[in-house]
Amino acid sequence: MKRLLAPLRQPGLRRLLMAQIPADLSDWLDFVALFALLAFAWGEGPEALALLFIGIGLPYVFVGPVAGAVIDRADLRRALVLSNAARAAVTFALAFAPNLPVLLLIVLLRSTADAFFTPAKQAAIPVLVPDTGLTAANALSHMINQASKIAGPGLGGLLLLVLAPGQVFYVNAAVSALAAGLLVGLPGDLRPPPPSKRERLVGRVVQGVRTYRTYPRLAAALGIMATGFGCFALYDAQIPLLTRSLGFDETVFGVAIAAVGFGGVAGALLVGGIGDRMGSFPVMGIGAIAGGLLTVPLGLAGASLFGLPVLAFLLIFAALGAATAAMTVPYRTVLQRTAPPEAMARVVAVGEGVSTAAMLIAPLGGAVLALHFGVGTPFLAGAVGMVSLGTITLAMPMRRWSPAPGGEDPTR
Repeated sequence: MKRLLAPLRQPGLRRLLMAQIPADLSDWLDFVALFALLAFAWGEGPEALALLFIGIGLPYVFVGPVAGAVIDRADLRRALVLSNAARAAVTFALAFAPNLPVLLLIVLLRSTADAFFTPAKQAAIPVLVPDTGLTAANALSHMINQASKIAGPGLGGLLLLVLAPGQVFYVNAAVSALAAGLLVGLPGDLRPPPPSKRERLVGRVVQGVRTYRTYPRLAAALGIMATGFGCFALYDAQIPLLTRSLGFDETVFGVAIAAVGFGGVAGALLVGGIGDRMGSFPVMGIGAIAGGLLTVPLGLAGASLFGLPVLAFLLIFAALGAATAAMTVPYRTVLQRTAPPEAMARVVAVGEGVSTAAMLIAPLGGAVLALHFGVGTPFLAGAVGMVSLGTITLAMPMRRWSPAPGGEDPTR
């Protein structure tokens, strides 16, 4: 625990993580309201839920790499503040969405603002924390992100008891505004290292892509995470329908999302303590295999092969949250130790874009599987993919790769 909390001695990181609490909470505060609106109030099917996931993720693919290239030459504090302020304004507009097309457009705009926040936050961490504290700092950041999945859906569900959905969006807009206000207190000179030479915007975007070609270990880490997220995304959009098919209501759906967050906090706590000793890639491989095995009973229950009690349903999602942390935290550590510091934001953004592209394609495949073969099929397909991914990861010949600039052992 002492090792995990050591980076908090840095005042800049404390401020960043403090602001991340409302920033990440805003991702989940209206999550239940959005999906309950589609699945339970509007009666939409798999296609609408998949479209919502696509609307959430599309800007990370097309806007993210450009955003990262801009942020690498920008004041990181300003980028963090403005992205949260823009998110607050767009979230406010969700209260006035009259139908699915308008709602999807607003969600696209909100994710566009978020596409600037994520690379700016990831670029700020290695500026604020020494290299030896990166794994712990990323674990703390991931714990906050996952804790928001506990608090956000729960608070959102409670708000829906006393407020109309539109009023929940008002509250969430205020939460994003709070994050922007807290980020104003970051150091005024929070910038990436200056570049060795001036480049045009297009050149900076291209360099972000080339960095993955330059460092095979970084490309491998991204490939593992993107493939894993794609496997998860096969069934992510179908979780509300699985919940409904098992006879559970939207309350259980909200608690399941909170359980994922609880598991993610526990998983990040564990990875933050042992990740450097075990190595990044072994942890990712074990996380992938565990995630696949945990998904099997969900698929079998969705196929009506056996019943799944509520408690078992929720415990599985908690364990899946821990498995996700075992893949996400090591990837971020590998990235921050490998990518050139002056190109950190654009490399982060390219990675987010690749991962999100996998998550955009997969929900459509999951929807097709659910429509033609039943709601359990996407879960079983995702399980096979995760176990295969983890097995390949553990067998990868890491020792052939040259060390990264940050000095991490290439076997990790």
